[in-house]
Amino acid sequence: MTLTIRKIIVLSCIGLILLLGNVLAVATWLAQKGVMDKANWIREEFLTGTAIAVIVALLILLVSPNDCTPSVVPF
Repeated sequence: MTLTIRKIIVLSCIGLILLLGNVLAVATWLAQKGVMDKANWIREEFLTGTAIAVIVALLILLVSPNDCTPSVVPF
């Protein structure tokens, strides 16, 4: 692990702690900006049961290209 990655991890942890410490202020700010209403509208309009089922099926079928090693089938 390089020094740059360690610095990014430390800064991310500090930012996460500050964000969690002010969660009520952040939630109020998001509500004032209308983000909550927009997210609720997107959930109601586009996130149907069928869409969730398709997304889950695609995530299950998603395979890393490294896992697809060719194998010889004996005859």
